[in-house]
Amino acid sequence: MKRIVVTLLGILLLSQPAFAGFKEHFDLAQEYLANYQYSSAITEFKNALKINYLDNSARIGLVNSYLARGTYYANNEKDYAKAADDYRSALFYLTLYPTDESSVRNSSHAIEQVNNSLNICFDLIKFDVTPSSRFEKAKQLRAEGNFSAAAYEFSKSLADKNYVKESLEGIGDVMKLLGNDPKSAEYYRKAVAVAPDDVSLRLSYARILDNLGEENLAVEEYNYILSQGTENKEVLYALERIYNKKLAAKPNDADTIANLGAILQKQGKLEEALEHYKKAESIDPSNINTRINVGTLYQQKGDYRTAVVAYDSVLILYPDNIQANLYKAQSLAAQGESKEAQVYFKKVLHLDPGNRIATDELFNNARKSMTTAQYVDYVKKNAESAQVNDMLYSYALDLHKQNNLEDAIKVYTEITKRSDDNPEVFVNLAVAQSQLKNYPEALATLENAKTKFPKNTQIADAFKNISAQDVSEKFDRAAEFFNNKDYENAIKEYLKVTPPTADSMLGIASAYQNMNDTKQAIEYYKKALDLKPTDSDIAYYIGVLYAEGEDYASSQEYLKKSLALNKNNKKASEYLASIVSQVNTNNLNEAINLYDSGSYDESMNILNKLIVTDPMNAYAYYYRGMIYDAKENKQEAVNNFKNALKYSTSDDLNILNYLIAIDLDSMEKYKEAYTYYQKYASSNAPDDEYKQYSSTRLEELKEYAK
Repeated sequence: MKRIVVTLLGILLLSQPAFAGFKEHFDLAQEYLANYQYSSAITEFKNALKINYLDNSARIGLVNSYLARGTYYANNEKDYAKAADDYRSALFYLTLYPTDESSVRNSSHAIEQVNNSLNICFDLIKFDVTPSSRFEKAKQLRAEGNFSAAAYEFSKSLADKNYVKESLEGIGDVMKLLGNDPKSAEYYRKAVAVAPDDVSLRLSYARILDNLGEENLAVEEYNYILSQGTENKEVLYALERIYNKKLAAKPNDADTIANLGAILQKQGKLEEALEHYKKAESIDPSNINTRINVGTLYQQKGDYRTAVVAYDSVLILYPDNIQANLYKAQSLAAQGESKEAQVYFKKVLHLDPGNRIATDELFNNARKSMTTAQYVDYVKKNAESAQVNDMLYSYALDLHKQNNLEDAIKVYTEITKRSDDNPEVFVNLAVAQSQLKNYPEALATLENAKTKFPKNTQIADAFKNISAQDVSEKFDRAAEFFNNKDYENAIKEYLKVTPPTADSMLGIASAYQNMNDTKQAIEYYKKALDLKPTDSDIAYYIGVLYAEGEDYASSQEYLKKSLALNKNNKKASEYLASIVSQVNTNNLNEAINLYDSGSYDESMNILNKLIVTDPMNAYAYYYRGMIYDAKENKQEAVNNFKNALKYSTSDDLNILNYLIAIDLDSMEKYKEAYTYYQKYASSNAPDDEYKQYSSTRLEELKEYAK
């Protein structure tokens, strides 16, 4: 690995000035550096520079300490990232920090060598040297507290115009932090030139100018900040201090006294301000700025009549003074004298066509005194074409906030007719329409907006929200009709829900059910199930309605579907059981009737099916056995009678023992027949001819008893 070699710069010890504490820090730093304690040396040289930022020896000592430590990191620890940071800091103190350009030129050889070492580190750590990367690295180093290295990287990100303002400001911040106010002011000034509207940046610049004693320049910056509508207390206190200092030097300077009055006025110290204005005016009665300031003071106090008098005293001498005309117009408007105020606002615009304040006040005054239609027409005729839509939009938003929805809608609509390039206008128009419950119009507005701005999420969200409101409103109206038993109107409201939902279909189904229109109820329950195919309860409702119409096959189909969707649906389970029981009972009765009428085959067919669905139905076996008996199929009759006896739960079918015995007896199965005769004879059946015959036959079959 190539070793990095950096030659240290000579330190001129004789150049040390006698600042308190400086020598202690400097000597200690020298001692640390001589003993290879580089980090401690860096700290002490920094302390010395904070005491005297101009000292070249401390600066060079600090550079040497960074170079020595960076070289140690690179060659001994192979930590090229740390080495790079130290080389960055060294380059900062060699190239950016010095206030004397000759110091930079004298260090050109060392600068070149450090740059070479830094580039070697960059190669080894694969550092991205594009301006965007260096800008991000600068922010990282600043966040880590490595300010000098951060400033160096900010200087390298200046190559990209996107980072110029923030980079210059960043360097200015570091210079200020390190106590080098002249260099801080230099970089802030450059940053302000790039971003003159940045109030925060200009405040930083003003503070540095103030610290450097550049009072006039500082006042310019402070006044700019105040002109932006920022009543910054720090700025006001700074200006008050500066003007008091000026006043101490020139006690009778009218401009200084008037300016101090203006600062006191901005601080709300109106009586003190008025005293200063009076004093300034007594020294220089011709100063119209003082009279204007007096007017603004009374205007601030709400004494508009006195303010107008002050402005008139200026206008008598200078009728075209823009400030006096503007402030008088504002005072007249505040007094409610709108028409006269309009005259002065127009005069200001005649004198200064680009006056933003007069323009705004003119239209604000018109807004207060005109109807919506009149104001819209006024703006269209009098405002600059490029400003019409912005002014109308601001007006529409105010109407909207005041809940004047109908007028807001008119103005929003007017804007969309003039231009359709602002999606917010469409969204706000739709919102206003929905607030009046004109949901179809609101949704139509948003549908139109979607064609113009297909990817706009604000429009999509508004459409979703208003659609939900529309549906909710329809459900509320439908529920109200339903609760009042006005089912027909409830159905009409549910049908308005588009697209249809499972809930709207359920509402219609329930309404038809309450109207005893089972057919329609089933139809809409089915539509609900199509929209919500996993809902077990909907399938259950359909099953119940089919059962009520005695369509037991369809009822069982939907009840089974309900249980397939939710096996724990107790209502469906119990109802299905009752339906199956009812169907079986109906089938059994039909089979009995067919049997009684001698239609044995038809009866047998029904009984066979019944036994499949209800294999423990004793009566089904009983009648099937009777049919087999009628067909002289004694063995099958016996089999069925035995099953009937097996599943019988009462004494109603005691006769089965007799029937089995008779059939077995006829098949000469006497031993088995004897058993069944005995069962019947000992039962609690009536003592009729069957029981008597059983007793008689038992005597005859005694030999088969064992």
